[in-house]
Amino acid sequence: MGSENNQTIGNLIHKNSVFIWITAGLCSLPFLAFAQTDSLSKSKFPTTYLSEYDIDRNLPEHLEDTTINHNEIYHPYYRNFGIFQDLGNIGTPGRSQFFDFNRPSDFVLGFNPYQIFYKKAENTRYYKTKLPYTDFNYTQGQRELLLLAAKFSYNLTPRLNVGVDFNRVTSEGFYPRQYTSGYFTKLFGSYQSKNNRYSLLGNIIWNRGLLDENGGIRSDSLFETLRGANKAAPVQLNASQSRFKNSVIYAKQYYYLGKMEPQVKDEDTSYRLSRAGFIAHTFKYERDNYFFDNPTGDTSSLLFPANSGIDTTGIFYDSISSFSVMNRIAYAYYTKSNERQQSFIEFALSHRYIEVQQMDEKRNFNNVWTEARMERIPKNEQNIGVKLAGSYCFTGYNQNDFKLSGELLFATKKFNIIGAFNNQFYTPDYTQVHYRSAPFSWNNNFSKINVTHWRAAAQTKQFKHNIYLSLNQYLIANFVYNGLNIAPEQSNKILVINTLEASKTFQASILYLEHKIWLQQANLDLVRLPTFGGFARYYLSGKIFKKVLELQVGAEVFYNTAFYGNAYHPSARVFHLQNQTQIGNYPMLDFFLTGKVMTAIIYAKYEHANMDWMNTGFYNTPHYPLPVRIFRLGMRLRLYN
Repeated sequence: MGSENNQTIGNLIHKNSVFIWITAGLCSLPFLAFAQTDSLSKSKFPTTYLSEYDIDRNLPEHLEDTTINHNEIYHPYYRNFGIFQDLGNIGTPGRSQFFDFNRPSDFVLGFNPYQIFYKKAENTRYYKTKLPYTDFNYTQGQRELLLLAAKFSYNLTPRLNVGVDFNRVTSEGFYPRQYTSGYFTKLFGSYQSKNNRYSLLGNIIWNRGLLDENGGIRSDSLFETLRGANKAAPVQLNASQSRFKNSVIYAKQYYYLGKMEPQVKDEDTSYRLSRAGFIAHTFKYERDNYFFDNPTGDTSSLLFPANSGIDTTGIFYDSISSFSVMNRIAYAYYTKSNERQQSFIEFALSHRYIEVQQMDEKRNFNNVWTEARMERIPKNEQNIGVKLAGSYCFTGYNQNDFKLSGELLFATKKFNIIGAFNNQFYTPDYTQVHYRSAPFSWNNNFSKINVTHWRAAAQTKQFKHNIYLSLNQYLIANFVYNGLNIAPEQSNKILVINTLEASKTFQASILYLEHKIWLQQANLDLVRLPTFGGFARYYLSGKIFKKVLELQVGAEVFYNTAFYGNAYHPSARVFHLQNQTQIGNYPMLDFFLTGKVMTAIIYAKYEHANMDWMNTGFYNTPHYPLPVRIFRLGMRLRLYN
């Protein structure tokens, strides 16, 4: 019933998209007439924000980024990854194709193919703004696409901030049964006591959505013979659907340590805390649910093999759910800072109760972790920064897991050089070890995985458009992957992966040439990666009409070399090895026009302009074609101090 309501709401929004555009435009006119200039520094009380990371370290506030660049790249996979796999439509499962190991040290249920769309408490920005801060972003186009992002934050008092962060993603897709629908909502707030002794951060989050699973097209060769934007091809599944729900309640409260110091203003004297550290308590409740429904008996011996006597030739329903409750106590100390540096030292102890249920199986665990970190944070451009961190799990599902990391920053006036190292010893994801569904069932006895990661990075600082370069090497023992038969397997060989990431922008008057490249190589065939990937954005940028209108017009292209990209299995929710189909070696070319007046941005985009220039290779995932050539319109309006 819930999914039907979601589809009904989505259809109503699509049918009234013209009305939405007209209404949004009319509503924005009075704001544009009195709009602020884009320079926050000209405001006496500019809008600023802090993240939890900044608050922990007592760092200064940040100004909001209000540049025009990349606003037309609305798709989160293109914006965040550049090279990636998805199922050919926004809102579908996906993952980055640039290897970047960044796994949390605690319990992980399993691979979440919708993670890029989720709202997360740890990423919240807590605003300080004299007037309400509003960020409204809307993209619409053919094929029933709607992408709506809206953020609102308001200081009810100078010390109490509340806000809402909402995303709506839905699309009918480009060929049969590609419909996606997602709602991602976060309510957040922060409070600080008058004497600066106590503060509180809070988040309530709902992430939920659904996806019509088609299992991919049945014939790639048939699809590739078709021309134009009205392609259609038979698909593997005709009624199956995936759904996901995630709910989070998150609160972190600080009791700050230090001395009360007098502040004299005219004849009045008040006392305010000079912070020397804190004692913090973090509470997090999280519930995850994943569903796969086959209500009419979709049959496919490839997708639904017979398993353990379960009949997968008829109707079946699979689900997996988990919930956890985490409490964390931390003590942190700030060393006396000076004009060059400040230091941050933290010790923490946490407990997390975890419960997982799937079909006829239910398990629970109690993870107890200890953590420590020490950081030397530079406060000027010529300095040395140091970060050291370690964690260890005493008991629970992740018993005897640990993570050690270190980073050294050497900063000069001309460049920054970073060297980093981390070693992580961890238990494989829960669903890699224990899994029970209609098509699949396994209970594995895998060894712990050991990952050693080295990183070296450099960035220039004196050019108008600086150069960034990052080299990484990963040494992984006991690597777990989803093999040709979809089930997890563990390797007894050492996996070595080397990566390079570089970016540079060149400018000649109003002509800008942006470049970003990725190079990577693995010594074993267990991880399939494109050897080369690149992003280029060439455009003209300048201000016209007495510098009132900022305009960008140009093209952008995403590309990666051919490789045997992993196939996607909808019931198991995993990308797994396959040896039949190569993907890649196909550029995605888009043209765009973006204009900005004050704080309002409007853009038009012609996507996949090179469709039909080539007949093969247009897949991000085997049997899931890329989107067809199409036109998009978007608008972004920001109001702030």
